[in-house]
Amino acid sequence: GASLTEAEVRWLIDHEFARAADDILWRRTKLGLRMNHEEVAALDTWMRLKAEAA
Repeated sequence: GASLTEAEVRWLIDHEFARAADDILWRRTKLGLRMNHEEVAALDTWMRLKAEAA
């Protein structure tokens, strides 16, 4: 959502140590202003699943 790509999220996780959707959407990009609740929840779920798989 809001033009945020999987590659950008992976980079933020790997290089900037982002661990939660809110961290990416508010502290690092301010894209939280443009994403709806469902998009935020989907990103948070995706990040949690990736962390569990690692």
